[in-house]
Amino acid sequence: MRLTLRPFWRRGGQAGEGPEGPGFLDTVPVPWGGPAPAEQAREQYERALAGLAARPADPIALAVAIPFCAAHCLYCERDIHAAQPAEVIDAYVESLLAEARLLSQRIGARHEVLQAHLGGGTANELSELQLVRLVGGLQEVWRMPADAEMSVDCDPRRVTQSQLELLRGLGFRLVSFGVTDLDPAVQQAIGRRHSQALVDDVCRVARESGFERINLELMIGLPQQTPARWRATLERIVDMAPDRVALSRYRHRPASVPVQRALDAGALPSEAEARAMWAMASEVLCSAGYDWIGADQFVLGDDELATALQRGELRRNVISYTATPNAALLGLGAGAVGEIDRSLYCNERALPLWQQSLEDGRLPVVRVRTVDSPSAPSGPHEHSFESLAPRWLS
Repeated sequence: MRLTLRPFWRRGGQAGEGPEGPGFLDTVPVPWGGPAPAEQAREQYERALAGLAARPADPIALAVAIPFCAAHCLYCERDIHAAQPAEVIDAYVESLLAEARLLSQRIGARHEVLQAHLGGGTANELSELQLVRLVGGLQEVWRMPADAEMSVDCDPRRVTQSQLELLRGLGFRLVSFGVTDLDPAVQQAIGRRHSQALVDDVCRVARESGFERINLELMIGLPQQTPARWRATLERIVDMAPDRVALSRYRHRPASVPVQRALDAGALPSEAEARAMWAMASEVLCSAGYDWIGADQFVLGDDELATALQRGELRRNVISYTATPNAALLGLGAGAVGEIDRSLYCNERALPLWQQSLEDGRLPVVRVRTVDSPSAPSGPHEHSFESLAPRWLS
């Protein structure tokens, strides 16, 4: 089935933007060179997959892009397809599985999945049947052990108890909720409203459903944010006691992210204020018992990521910080990013073009970047405001 998007879907960025624009690895701060032509990128990807096929005992990781949300928040710079009907998402799930099968033909089915992430967008735009179909289909292609590090992004305003119970039953152990800010004035300014009581409730349900780790995502630099409001949000987050807290930094780029034109640029905090709020976050969270493992991530002291940092084993890949051994990472979905042997591979972002590649039996990779040290261990150099990378919230 061909994807036919509803006509009012909204993109986060312009179709002509380069690989440094929204949707291409803004979460990993690495230097980029010039873009390689799409055909050259596919050829390099094919060679990387052939090398992986020759190492069948090597583990792999999966980054599965779900570019759907109920609505497009005004700050979001990602390629998001809002309010899509079930048949569009059905077709997308089937195309994801087609891409998985295509990759399996290249690398074989003996690889074990150590880490898998679903989100980017929000996974709870998928129905329960669609989630079962997707995860079950991936399990048919590769071995996914019960102790795999599986994580999922969910919108706290949309997730239900039955969805959380299902996700946990499917093997997901970590859930990340996009909170952005708890101040009503900030929420009004960015078009994303939810109460602290709602977040409290979904965190409670996630714990009761058996999730081992809960991550709450916040953003610095939004309209109407002030140091006083930000401190109040941080203190309320501390009271909620999530296992992990992730920070991101808003970038105001209305020329390339049209949805941001609806924001009041005059209400944005200054660079100095944003830096002060970043420093305040480290002060409040570290005082509350969180370990600062990188510019954008705080975890409780008993978290496996804190232990990995102490042992010098903490890595950061396209998905997140992780304590899992180094593994080739395969990106599945429109705009997904993978990482194999010191190179990063980006899929076609436009859904119809991504699907057409799969129908033609071609891998949908269109860009490649070689990096000096992918999946490098985290270090003290990341504790700087400049390394606080943009991040997309569910």
